[in-house]
Amino acid sequence: MFIHILSKLLIDPYNQNYTKMFKFVVLLSAALAFAASASLRVNPDELHVIWDTIEKDIRVRQQEAELEIRNLLEPLRILVDDAREKLANDLQEANAVIQDEIRRIEQEPHGRDIARCIQQAEEELRRVDDELVQEHNEAFERIQREAEEEVQRAIQIASSIIDEIEEFGRRVESCRDVECASDLDVEIVTLYERIVKDLDGAIEIANEAALIKLGAELDQAQLDHERYAELTRQLLEELRICADERV
Repeated sequence: MFIHILSKLLIDPYNQNYTKMFKFVVLLSAALAFAASASLRVNPDELHVIWDTIEKDIRVRQQEAELEIRNLLEPLRILVDDAREKLANDLQEANAVIQDEIRRIEQEPHGRDIARCIQQAEEELRRVDDELVQEHNEAFERIQREAEEEVQRAIQIASSIIDEIEEFGRRVESCRDVECASDLDVEIVTLYERIVKDLDGAIEIANEAALIKLGAELDQAQLDHERYAELTRQLLEELRICADERV
């Protein structure tokens, strides 16, 4: 009965109950493997049936996991671009407040031309803005690079599964006796459980890097309004001193 169900699923992968039945078959395979290791001996033909089922499930899981991980790269970059845009908007708004204050001082009566004072203040404001932009861009680049490296590490974990199951498949193919088949039957269960765990771990690594950690670090790398106010406070004070200076 088991072989009949298995054959039907492998021949008709588009069966509408494929997903549910396939999971059932995998679980049944694992159960048979455990049972065989405990009491029955497994011959090479039976081993091939079990391995074909397990391998197919692993490949599906591996493809889905790798695709899910790779699909995080674009949202990751979008999040960084959004953070850059937010910084630019916040800096523009903060800059406008200082520019308004400079204009207010410029329009006050001073009894003399303070164009030089205004020019110096505006140059200092540009310097402050440029340094902040460079500092934040470097932070964004570092954050993005580290997140992408973690995602790539997760992809490598997922992709390495293929080499592993192909190597195990060669061992199955070369197995010719009951003793060898029985030993590999036991190994299959351990291999399957570990690979599922590794794939889940790879997805977790990627999600942590591309969503949770990335979002928190991008928030921390945004404009510190208190710091900006402190950096520009001095230039406004110097502008006031220059404007009120008596020649």
